[in-house]
Amino acid sequence: MKKVLMFVYDSFAEFEISILITCLNGSDYQLVTCSDKPAGYTVSSAGRMNVMADLTLDEVNPDDYCALIIPGGRPFTLFNNQKAISMVRSFFDQNILICAICGGPGLLGAAGISEHIQYTASLTRNDKEYVNVMNWENKRKEILVVDQNVVTATGSNYIQFAEEVLRQLNIVPETEENPLQYFKEPSLF
Repeated sequence: MKKVLMFVYDSFAEFEISILITCLNGSDYQLVTCSDKPAGYTVSSAGRMNVMADLTLDEVNPDDYCALIIPGGRPFTLFNNQKAISMVRSFFDQNILICAICGGPGLLGAAGISEHIQYTASLTRNDKEYVNVMNWENKRKEILVVDQNVVTATGSNYIQFAEEVLRQLNIVPETEENPLQYFKEPSLF
């Protein structure tokens, strides 16, 4: 079974990845979580949901995964965490799919990846914690950007983000226009 790694950290926005991880659950992919905390410790999401990660950063081997998911939140508290930054950078350097949403691309900036890709994020130059780590010239005014092995999206576009990640993982055909229609429009079924 193929594995997808999701990096969870204090403040991660669980709602931005909930549809994506629900869809991964019904696929041939196993979701594995990692955090910057020691084994046995929990992280608290933006909605105050406590999550105990499967792995610590020391236990992550990028070769074991076909993708890395970075939820939004306030990852700026990790910009000086060399283990977290090195882990993110190693996925990029090995050309493994990275999917980051909302503030998650901040970790791409801290790892120097925003120097090499076009991206989008729910970040602006007014977000003082991110000013010095992001390459603002490479930021696009789009809701979703795919460049090289990186998918980025703004936070409110979590359904489009999930759809693109599912396409990149070949879970849904690239030509299918609305694979997550069920989540977009209410129905009686």
